[in-house]
Amino acid sequence: MPMNQLCKILNLTCLFILPFIGLHAQREVSFNSFQAGEVLNYDMYFKYGLLYTKVGSSSISMANTTYKGEGAYKATLIANSSGLAQKVMSVSDTIHAYTTKALVPLAYTKDAHEGKDHTIERATYTYSLNEAKVRNINRRNGKLRYDTTYVAKDCMYDVLSIIYYVRTLNYNNLKKGDKVSIPFFAGSKKGSLDIEHHGMEKITANNNKEYNCIKLVMMLNDPTFQNKNEAMKIFITNDSNRIPIRIDSKLKLGSTRVILKSYSGLRN
Repeated sequence: MPMNQLCKILNLTCLFILPFIGLHAQREVSFNSFQAGEVLNYDMYFKYGLLYTKVGSSSISMANTTYKGEGAYKATLIANSSGLAQKVMSVSDTIHAYTTKALVPLAYTKDAHEGKDHTIERATYTYSLNEAKVRNINRRNGKLRYDTTYVAKDCMYDVLSIIYYVRTLNYNNLKKGDKVSIPFFAGSKKGSLDIEHHGMEKITANNNKEYNCIKLVMMLNDPTFQNKNEAMKIFITNDSNRIPIRIDSKLKLGSTRVILKSYSGLRN
């Protein structure tokens, strides 16, 4: 079972900065879809052949914090393997994303224990009048894998902060077929994540409740995915909370599915 590829997808379910006031290379947003104290819990599955097999669980939570003396948000994603997957290759990942209260990325950290490997990743942000820079340093088992700096005209989102940014989009003004492009980086690569509206669909979560969802197809140029035009499907609730209910992803070998199990602390 290709657990190393699975972990890369789960992190997608599944950026330090000048003073917060007066930033220019940014995209501040206002929103009413989540708040500090929200916790979303998920079951994770892997499909190789005809059936999905549960391989672990994950949670995404949001908390208030301070960053360089200013009020900020701290998002946390925790993913752990279980059952047979734990015996094949144990996985324990923790990701943090720090943003301003207007969801401008500030910092990103990742600590991933996958089998015998321990990966540490740290991304820091700086903003100036016309550009945003992200320095991303990655080490595995104490050895430097890459130290990369990305430059963009607008702020870039990581694999965790982008989950919250997607929840702030005004879907009332989007219709089936519309596309939104978001600056994005993952690992040593940067580019844009294209999100396309694919209409409405009813999805049943693992709490046995059915939700009216907006179906989004995310297109990312990454060799991990089998189909670059339809790398990932995300179903978010068509209400003011915009909760991700299910995430489907295709890999070179098999596919993954993440399904909501429970939630608490919703804003609406």
